[in-house]
Amino acid sequence: MMKYIILVFSILITNLSQAQDYPKTLPDFEIFALNGDSFTNEDVQTKHFSLFIYFNPECGHCKTTFEALNLKVEDIKNAKVTLYPVSANTEEKTADFFKEISPDLKAMQNIKVLRDIDFKFADLFFVGGYPTSYLYDKYKNLIKVYNGTTETVSFLDDLK
Repeated sequence: MMKYIILVFSILITNLSQAQDYPKTLPDFEIFALNGDSFTNEDVQTKHFSLFIYFNPECGHCKTTFEALNLKVEDIKNAKVTLYPVSANTEEKTADFFKEISPDLKAMQNIKVLRDIDFKFADLFFVGGYPTSYLYDKYKNLIKVYNGTTETVSFLDDLK
């Protein structure tokens, strides 16, 4: 009997998590740049696509993701996209992460590293794990959500 209760409970949790609706348009939010300045949805560029990548510098999958993105710097530079990596950790750990894992990516013009110091961004965007990425068009409409390394790195295929 206990097995069936656990099975039903597991199925319910899975269905609820899969039924989660991500924000269809970029919601109002406030997070912070590495220098401590406020950054809101009004600060997001509207010339082309925006990719928010929610990550934690201590996450192994995140390290793999940013190493892979670092190898695609030339493609990302030439794409019509601005990257907004959103860290769920301290300023120091975030800065060290980019210095160690993806220095070429950090040096690009079309990137703005941000921090979610109070996890409100994670709640608002229904982040379920690291890394989770959100691609928005120039009108701030959600195009696609990517979960994990392989999906995140494939975002360039969806820039059309």
